[in-house]
Amino acid sequence: MDAGFTAFVFLIAILVAVGGSLLLVGYVGTLPASFTFGWRNWLPTLLLPVVGPLWFAWRHWKDFSRPGKQLFVGLALILLAILILYKGGPYIVNRMAAGVI
Repeated sequence: MDAGFTAFVFLIAILVAVGGSLLLVGYVGTLPASFTFGWRNWLPTLLLPVVGPLWFAWRHWKDFSRPGKQLFVGLALILLAILILYKGGPYIVNRMAAGVI
């Protein structure tokens, strides 16, 4: 197995794992708190998985800046992993296919 492919898969896996963990922690930090602010705050937070908690954290930034930052960084890491996967994936596959032929 190629070391470049192993590093590529490892990088994608780490970015998705850390980003997903940050998204989950930020979501758990904002969802229960949104119930205390009434249904107009918890309904979007509950129904819109990523946008809702970000919106709630933005509206109440003074109290929920940490979960808001966790949500933002988690989303950025997931998007970075997707970008690397779709931009670097064809290069890795072409490099591996050239070694097979």
